[in-house]
Amino acid sequence: MNFSDLEGKSCLITGAGKGFGRNMADGFFAAGCRLALVTRSKEDIETLRSEFRDTDRTVIIEGDVSDSTTVTEIFETTMEAFGQLDILINNAGMRFRKPFLEIEESEFKKVMDNNLMSVALLCKAFIPVMLENKFGKIINISSVAGNRGLPNLSAYVTSKSAVNGLTKSLAVEFAQSGLNINAIAAGFCKTSYFENFKKNQELYEFTLKRTPVGRWGNPEDITNACLYLASEASSFVTGEILNVDGGWGHGKKL
Repeated sequence: MNFSDLEGKSCLITGAGKGFGRNMADGFFAAGCRLALVTRSKEDIETLRSEFRDTDRTVIIEGDVSDSTTVTEIFETTMEAFGQLDILINNAGMRFRKPFLEIEESEFKKVMDNNLMSVALLCKAFIPVMLENKFGKIINISSVAGNRGLPNLSAYVTSKSAVNGLTKSLAVEFAQSGLNINAIAAGFCKTSYFENFKKNQELYEFTLKRTPVGRWGNPEDITNACLYLASEASSFVTGEILNVDGGWGHGKKL
């Protein structure tokens, strides 16, 4: 599919230092977008600066998107660089794999702040700009975990379920204002946790056997879905939770 309509559009990606976000940065840069790339890792900041040297098209921002003061700084930096924002991809997130009775209150709150409140804060910051321009594409990266209960991931599942609900609510609220707001329920993909997953052979085999297409996803699978949702090809799509999971959410292999 041709995404030439993305050329020149401004796009902010959180969690851009690695995994899905890093791949999205490559994909949207190749599509001709101007990029604001956000990460809280100093190491990832240096890597991004070394690989995205076109300062006319990219701005690299260090910051914790769960902090309202930092979000204000991200907003100001992005607006100073580009004067507007066309595409917001809320990708940053985290998890604690712990039994519910063992997870600390502080850990549960940290997951909710990083996975849910960051989405709300960034949407609240940038939606007024999009309303003024009568155009905006917001893509929230959720998870198949947001659609189903999973053991030992109570905080993560709760946060992603809430992201889905927020996505649907905002999509309806701003549907007549030129905004398309959707989420991607990402399946099991080869990102930073893949090698750790492989060490747990039983869990790895269960996940693979339960995926109808018979493979793990690649970061490119999520990036391609984002490109579609950011483009004019999806202008009649809003409030959707797009499953990009190889059929995982529909049960065992056929």
